[in-house]
Amino acid sequence: MTTRSDTIGRSTTATIVADRLRVEIQEGTLAPGTRLRQNEVANRFGVSTTPVREAFAQLQAEGLVRIDPHRGAVVFHPTAEDLLEYYEIRESLEMLAVSHVAGNIDDKRAGQLADLVDRMRRTNNPRRWLQMNDEFHLKLYEIAERPHLSTLIASLRDASNPYIYMFIATAKPHAGANDEHQAILDACVRGDRKAAQRAIRDHLRHTANELANQLPHEDDRPE
Repeated sequence: MTTRSDTIGRSTTATIVADRLRVEIQEGTLAPGTRLRQNEVANRFGVSTTPVREAFAQLQAEGLVRIDPHRGAVVFHPTAEDLLEYYEIRESLEMLAVSHVAGNIDDKRAGQLADLVDRMRRTNNPRRWLQMNDEFHLKLYEIAERPHLSTLIASLRDASNPYIYMFIATAKPHAGANDEHQAILDACVRGDRKAAQRAIRDHLRHTANELANQLPHEDDRPE
């Protein structure tokens, strides 16, 4: 008989397994197309196959793995079309966010974000740069005081992060990205909503196009 405590324990284990696999996928340790075998994952983490199966289901719901009837769980193989759709949605939401930030940013927060951009310029660690990149955007959007909007943006950023980590594994972010961050911040500090929206739009489009050039198109996706 399965007790409530057994169910809670199994659910917690599944979440932990999902969290660890998510990080490995996002950081590129588990490459696109990698087959995830339940028994191997269970042995590696020292758990039974049941929470592993539940973890796979969580990751499938997030779009990080695909459950293939013949191959089992497979790490997603992104295409340019997938990525461009994410960025198209993000563009609308993030332009809305900065429109609320512009003119509402105080000196303290502006200084913190400017310091963050400076640290991004100085780092030679691509993964650290990515962490600070997320920090910059999410802290900036918090100033909009639109928690539901910030949650949606954070979710979409999480979904598109694997694409960025894959790219970072073979190339550094372009130097102009830091200048684009500064332009976004400067426009917000000036209270120029239109300039802030243009700056975030150009930044996202530049990033999306750069990443899309590294990805196969839908017709080229491996079977």
